[in-house]
Amino acid sequence: MIEFWITELKSEEEQFSVPSSVGTWDFNRRDDYASLLSKVEEGQCAPTYYAFNGAITHATSDHDFMVATGELIDICLILSFLTAACVTPKGNTPQSDATFLALGDSFIRPRAISGFMPLATNHSMAGYFSRGLPAIGSSFKARRMRLFLSHWISGLTCFSLEDLFLSVGIQMDIVKQCEIVASGKALHYYDGMTAASSRYSIQPLSREYCNMRNDLVHEGVLSGKHFKRKNKAQCSQVVASSLNWIDRYVAAVLSIGVSQSLPARWNGKHLEHGLPALSLYL
Repeated sequence: MIEFWITELKSEEEQFSVPSSVGTWDFNRRDDYASLLSKVEEGQCAPTYYAFNGAITHATSDHDFMVATGELIDICLILSFLTAACVTPKGNTPQSDATFLALGDSFIRPRAISGFMPLATNHSMAGYFSRGLPAIGSSFKARRMRLFLSHWISGLTCFSLEDLFLSVGIQMDIVKQCEIVASGKALHYYDGMTAASSRYSIQPLSREYCNMRNDLVHEGVLSGKHFKRKNKAQCSQVVASSLNWIDRYVAAVLSIGVSQSLPARWNGKHLEHGLPALSLYL
């Protein structure tokens, strides 16, 4: 059996399982979850769960081991997206029979991220993952979700609206590249988002998104030649709308049911008062 500490995971579920290509990854709360959770809420990085896979032993082939640990990376990326935190292995637990194992460079390094809301879904984690990771795998790979969600997590470490929105722009470029592959046609930047909106029945973003993105990338400001004379509230609303579009996109790709009875995760007012805008009013 191999077992890892899992950092930053917050959930009302004490235990859930993810059937995988090699065995099953079982996630369990630590006995000291309550005290560790208080550290997480204070902005510390703490291992709140552990995950083990009983199918992994010293006799497991290198190929199967790489497949199993690769799937753990993907599971943690999905959990990060659901919970708006950096959910990732920190190291082997004392109970692991592979205490010699060092984390490879494919794993995201633990970091403390706080202040953002989880995604309001129609599933429990146990319910969502019950179909197994292989059922999610094809769309996960086709839409380059490992790269996409890595950038999404990095965006949560932002210091400013510009920082957060620049991360959104990178994610949208990945969306465009996936649409080029899917359609076999060359697409301009904004067309990638509209094509994905059509494919997944998502309301497309307005041109304001593209105008603000162009100003940030080419002029280094949120409001410049294209997105003219906008204040922080207007810019924050564009950022929130873009992040909510990404929520709907990832949820559609990974078949995550999103609650329609609750507000969207991202709110312009919260971003306006929670993050500085370094390029406005200069």
